[in-house]
Amino acid sequence: MSSGPCRVEHDFLGGVQVPREALYGAQTQRALDNFPLSGERSIGDYPALAEALLRIKWAAAEANRTAGYLDAEVAGAIVQAARELIGQGAFAHFPIHRLHGGGGTSANMNANEVLANRAEELLGGRRGQYRRVHPNDHVNLHQSTNDVYPTACRMAVIASWPAPAGALEGLGQVLRTQASRFQDEPRVARTCLQDAVSVTYGDLLGGYEAGLARAAGRIARDVDELHAVNLGGTIVGRPHDAPEGYRRQILCSLRQVSADPAYRLAPNLFDAAQNPDGMVAVSSGLELLARVLIKISKDLRLLSSGPEAGLGEIRLPAVQPGSSIMPGKVNPVIPEFVIQCCFQVIGNHAACSGALDHGELDLNIWESLLLFNVLDSMGLLANAAHTLAERCLEEMTVVPESNRRNADSIIPLLTELAKARGYSAVSRVCREAGGDVERIRQLLKKEGWI
Repeated sequence: MSSGPCRVEHDFLGGVQVPREALYGAQTQRALDNFPLSGERSIGDYPALAEALLRIKWAAAEANRTAGYLDAEVAGAIVQAARELIGQGAFAHFPIHRLHGGGGTSANMNANEVLANRAEELLGGRRGQYRRVHPNDHVNLHQSTNDVYPTACRMAVIASWPAPAGALEGLGQVLRTQASRFQDEPRVARTCLQDAVSVTYGDLLGGYEAGLARAAGRIARDVDELHAVNLGGTIVGRPHDAPEGYRRQILCSLRQVSADPAYRLAPNLFDAAQNPDGMVAVSSGLELLARVLIKISKDLRLLSSGPEAGLGEIRLPAVQPGSSIMPGKVNPVIPEFVIQCCFQVIGNHAACSGALDHGELDLNIWESLLLFNVLDSMGLLANAAHTLAERCLEEMTVVPESNRRNADSIIPLLTELAKARGYSAVSRVCREAGGDVERIRQLLKKEGWI
C-alpha cells in the first residue's frame, strides 16, 4: 500500500491509493502491492523492455489514428508522451517486479497508465483523471497484453544483442591477433590429456576464434528470427479481435517507430501466442556460447598451471595477488570469472527451457522469465567476453622453455616415424622398450631412425 500523499483511482476491483505524483496508476499500484520487489529488479531496470513497450504504444496510436479509430489530438498526445519518456530515459516510471504474474498484464498496464497520465497532462488534465486519455480505451486500443508484451520482449532482445555481439567480435579480434603472433610457436597437442602431435599456438587460438564466431553467428540468426511478431494478434491469435484497418497499419507503424524495417507478422498467430520457442532458441545459443567460453577458459587455466608443478606453457597477466597466506601465488582469476558467468548462463537457460513446455493451452504466459534470463545472459556474456579479451588474452604470452620442452615429447616423434616406417614397426620398438621413454629413444637411434 502506498504511503504519503495519495490520489484514489478505481478499477473494477475497487479503489486504489496511488502516490499523488506517480505517473502510473491503479493497476501498476496493485502490481507493486502484489509482487514486492524486496531488493530485486523491476522492469524499469531493463530499459530495452520499457522502451519497447513505449514504442509499441506509439506505433499503435499512429496506426489507430491513420485507420480512423483514434482522435488525432488524443493520438498525438500519446505519441508525444512516448517520445518524451523515451528521450528522457524515464524508466523509473516502470517500477513493477520483472517476474510479475499474469503473463505481462501488469507491464502492459504500467505502460498504458504512464502514457495515459502524461497524455492527459499534455491535453490540460491532471494525473489520474483519464477524462481525455484512458489507459484501456485509448492507449491500449485494439491491443492485448498477449500481443503487446511478447512483441516488446522480442524487441528488447533484438535491441540488446549488439552489445554482446560487439564484445564477441572484440574477443575474436584478440584471438586472431594472438594466433598470428604465435603462428610459428610449436606446442604439443593433447588428446585425452595425453601427448599427441606437433601443432602451433596459432592453430589452438585459431580454433578458439572459429568456435566463437560460429556460436555468435548462430545466435545472430536466432535473434533476427524474433522480428516475426504477433502484434495485431491480440488475445490468442484470432484476427477479428482487432479491426482490419488497424491490423493493416500496425506493422508498418512499428517499422517506422522502431526504425527497423525487418519486423514482420508471424505466419501463424495462434502458434505465436502458444510457442515462444524463438526466445528459447536464443537462450540455447547463449548457453552453447557459454560452454565454448568455458572450454577456452579451462584450457587457459590448465596451460598456465604452475609455476613449477603444472604445464606452465603459457603465462597469463598477473592482475591480483592469489593468496592471503601464500606469498608470490597468482591465480588465473579472469578465466575463473568467465567460467562463473557462464555457469550462470547455463542455469538461466535451464529456466528458459522449463518455461517453454509449461505454456499450457492457448498462451504461454512465461515471457517475463524468458526475457529477463535471456537479457541477463547477454549481459553476463558481453562482460565475460570483454574481460577475457582485455584483461587476459591481450597480454597472454607463451613460455618458450617449458613449451618447447613439452613440444619435443616422444609421441609426436613416434607419430611422424609411423608415417615413414609403419605403425607396426614403431609399435615393436615401443613394446621392446616397455614404455620407458629414454629406452625408446635409444632403440630408435639404434635402428637409425633418429
